[in-house]
Amino acid sequence: MAPSEETPPEAAARLRKELGDKDLIVCILGSTKFQGAESEELVKAMAAELSLAVGSRVKFVTGGMPGVQEVFAKHCGEGDRVWNLLPVGEESSFGVGTQMNAGANLEARRAIFGLLGDLYITVEGGPGVSEEVKAAHARGAAVVPVVRTGGASSGMFDFPAAALEKPKWASETQWSLLFDKEDVVDSATAVACLVKEFANAQKTPNIWELLDELIGLDRGSLTKLLGVVLTILVVVSLILIYREVSRERYDLALLHGGFLVLLFGLVGSVAFVLTETSRLEEENKRPIESPAFVKKTN
Repeated sequence: MAPSEETPPEAAARLRKELGDKDLIVCILGSTKFQGAESEELVKAMAAELSLAVGSRVKFVTGGMPGVQEVFAKHCGEGDRVWNLLPVGEESSFGVGTQMNAGANLEARRAIFGLLGDLYITVEGGPGVSEEVKAAHARGAAVVPVVRTGGASSGMFDFPAAALEKPKWASETQWSLLFDKEDVVDSATAVACLVKEFANAQKTPNIWELLDELIGLDRGSLTKLLGVVLTILVVVSLILIYREVSRERYDLALLHGGFLVLLFGLVGSVAFVLTETSRLEEENKRPIESPAFVKKTN
């Protein structure tokens, strides 16, 4: 089927496969002409922060429009994680990013754009931005509105009120900075932090979360239970070894000894898994401090 003949859901499904089914798709929305005095500077800082904060599994999609989307594309690292979605037959003038085409016209392209992303970042914006966010939010996509920039992002043009409320995965501190007009870099860094928080929230549950769901025990209780069971097994093994040695049945004593060695190996493995899991979780909880933010605070 030709791209111009696809329905929006068909086109969105095709593009998701091209981008990577398991990758996180972040769509950028905003005004085609900057209205606020600091909005352009904020978008430049936001693009730079995001390019540093998130990994290669996060991809950014614009609609190939001037203003917010163009400035973002040109300042997001080398542009290798930026994709520009335009109607069939149109070419991007950005000079950066990878071009994708879908939809027979701008209206169709907007409908596809609203079905494509996992998360939408909005800066300023008018009725068109509001309509795209409505469609995305209605199907469960996350929205990060930079409220301080005004326009649709601040709730105008019938922007969905629920999209302005802090989602469960977002921290209160970072979300509040979307409203704060004090410092551009702080707001830009907050957007990057929020995208990372969202990405972390989408990760596959770890073994402890799965076990908690299956048997209803938290990690602390499960660790104690495992410790008790292993201690009992070690004590029983030692008793059996002592008994067989006292009876001069050394072959059976060696058999029990081998089992004891395996138990010690199991204890070491459990300890290693616990340590590594805790370390990785602590790393994921650390706030992002990009070079620009560190320099400013120092």
